[in-house]
Amino acid sequence: MGWLNVMKKIFFLSLALIVFSSSNAHAGIRTCQELQAVIAKKAYDKQLTDTPLEWPKSITQNAAQLASTVEKELMPLYRSAEHGKFKTQDGISVAFSYFKALPEAEIGLTPKGTLVISHGLGESRPQWLDQIKTFIKEGYNVFIYEHRGQAHSDRPLPNYQKVHINRFSDYDSDMHEFVQKVVRPRSQGPVYGIGFSLGGLVATFNHLKNPEDFSALVAISPAYQIRTREVPSSLVRAAVDLMVLLGKESEYSFFQKDFSEDKLELLRQHTHDSDRWQAFLTVLKTYPMTVPGGLTHGWLARMLGANKQIQKSFHQIQKPTLVIGAGQDGLVRTDVIKALASKHPWISTYFDDAAFHSIIHDSDSIRNPAMTEVLRYLIHPERLDSQAGAPSAQSLMAYSESLLTRQEQAFAYYTAKEAELRWKVTHPTEAIPSQLKELSQRAGEALSASSEGQRGLFDFLTYRRQQELQKLYSPHFLNQLDAQH
Repeated sequence: MGWLNVMKKIFFLSLALIVFSSSNAHAGIRTCQELQAVIAKKAYDKQLTDTPLEWPKSITQNAAQLASTVEKELMPLYRSAEHGKFKTQDGISVAFSYFKALPEAEIGLTPKGTLVISHGLGESRPQWLDQIKTFIKEGYNVFIYEHRGQAHSDRPLPNYQKVHINRFSDYDSDMHEFVQKVVRPRSQGPVYGIGFSLGGLVATFNHLKNPEDFSALVAISPAYQIRTREVPSSLVRAAVDLMVLLGKESEYSFFQKDFSEDKLELLRQHTHDSDRWQAFLTVLKTYPMTVPGGLTHGWLARMLGANKQIQKSFHQIQKPTLVIGAGQDGLVRTDVIKALASKHPWISTYFDDAAFHSIIHDSDSIRNPAMTEVLRYLIHPERLDSQAGAPSAQSLMAYSESLLTRQEQAFAYYTAKEAELRWKVTHPTEAIPSQLKELSQRAGEALSASSEGQRGLFDFLTYRRQQELQKLYSPHFLNQLDAQH
C-alpha cells in the first residue's frame, strides 16, 4: 500500500494549518497620526504618544473586558433570543436564532435593517454573540443559522463529529430557504448578508444564484480558495476525488479524526488574542457541540470543486458586496480573494495585512477597525448610480440624527455628508435643502467639539469612503458629482 502512504503525506501537507508568529505581525492604521501619514502618503514611525482612533461605542473596545462580558452580557443575550429550527426541502432540520435590535438604536421605532449571518466551518451561533451584540446596538435585527452537518443542525452521518456534505449546493440552497421562509416574513427594510470563511463562500454563491435575497453582502475571509500549502490544489482534489470514487467519501480524510484537544490548539493559531480565545473556550464549555471533529473525503472534494466554481463565476456578481481579507490568513488564500475582488465594479474591499483568518475574532487593533468598516459599509452599500433599494437622503438624515443623540459624532457627520451625496445623485439640478445643510452643520460642530480620537475616526471613515468611490466609479461620474452645487 505504498500509494496510500504517499497520499497520506500529501494530505499531511495540504491539511496542516499554517502557523504564524504574532511577533511578525505589522499593524495597519490604528492611530490618528498613522492615518494622517497614510493619507499624505508619507512614512511614519509609531510613537507611544499617538492618539488611538476612537471606535464606535457598540464595539467591545478591549478584549480584556470579554471575560466579564461573556457572563454578564453575551450568555444572557443568547438565552433571551428566539431560537428555532426550520425544515429544508430535503427534510434537514436547521437551527437558527433571532435577535431584535435594541429599541434605543432604531429609527422611529423601526430597525435599520436585518442581518443574516452565515458562520464559518466549525462555528456556531454562540460564537458570534460579541458581533451580534454590536449589530443590535446599532439598530439591526439579526438572524443566524447553523449549517447542516454542524453544531445543532442535523448531521448526515451516524458519527455526528464528521463534517460532511452530499452536495456543496445544499449549503446555499439552505441559506436561500432560510431567507425566504424565516427571515423575509419578519423583516423590515433592507436585508443584508454577512458570511465568514465557509459562510462567506456560501453567501457569495447565494448572492449569485438568488440576488433577490440580499440588498448587499459582507464576505469576511471568504473561502474562495482553501490553502493546500506546497501541494497544488488540483493534485489534492484529484486525491480526494479518487477516495470518493473508491467509495470512501464518508470516511475521515487523512489525519482527520474525532474531536480532541489538539484540534483546539490548531484553532488557537488563528487569532492573536488570548482574551478572545478564553471567551471562545467559555462558550465551548457551555455549548460543546460548537466544534466538530474532522473533514470527510467527500466534504473536501466538494469544497475544492466549489472553489473552482466560484472563481469562474465571481465576475457575474451584480449586487453590492464588501470583501474583507486577512493578510496572514492560514486557511484561505488572500491573494485569490484580492485577484477576484480588486477589479470587480460591484466589490468594495478592505484588507488588513496583520490579521489572521479570524479577523473579527482577532486582537482589538485588528478587529475594531474591521468591525468599524462593516458598520460604515452598511450605512450605504447600494450603488450611487443605481436607485434600486438605495437609502434616501431623508433616511440617512434620520440616521444621522440618531447617531448624534447617541454621541457618535464621527459617524453622525459622516452619515450627514453621505446624505448630501445621495441628494446630489437623486436631485442633480436642485440645491441641497436647508434642513440637510443645518444637520450637517450641527453634526460638524459636534465633531469639532469632540475628542481627537472621534475626529480621527471621521477621517478614517472618509478615507475609506474615498478609496471605495475611486474603485467603484469612473472619474467622469465622480467629477460630475463634485461639479454639482
